[in-house]
Amino acid sequence: MSAAEKIPLPKTNKAIVVIVSLAIVAVVSGLMTPLYLQNRINRLYSKYSELTDETVLLEGNVLRLELKINQLSTLEQLRVFAEQAGLGLNAVPVKIMSEGGANER
Repeated sequence: MSAAEKIPLPKTNKAIVVIVSLAIVAVVSGLMTPLYLQNRINRLYSKYSELTDETVLLEGNVLRLELKINQLSTLEQLRVFAEQAGLGLNAVPVKIMSEGGANER
């Protein structure tokens, strides 16, 4: 057996065109895959950056609201609100219901 008999060669033009087409598709796919992956990574990093910025903004808003809550819940602010609403925060409490069982008067 000679070396020519061991390696099958394409016999028609159609087979040669198919082999060349497959080779071109393989080369183009091999060259395009890294570019696609790089673009995908860039889009993911961009989205990550946007979400990080939004997270920082929202955390800042939460801190500002907590500070506002703390300022409004101070005793001085409650006293001012009670005076405006006529609640009499510093007045002597009025007994509304007697304590104890039903037999007590």
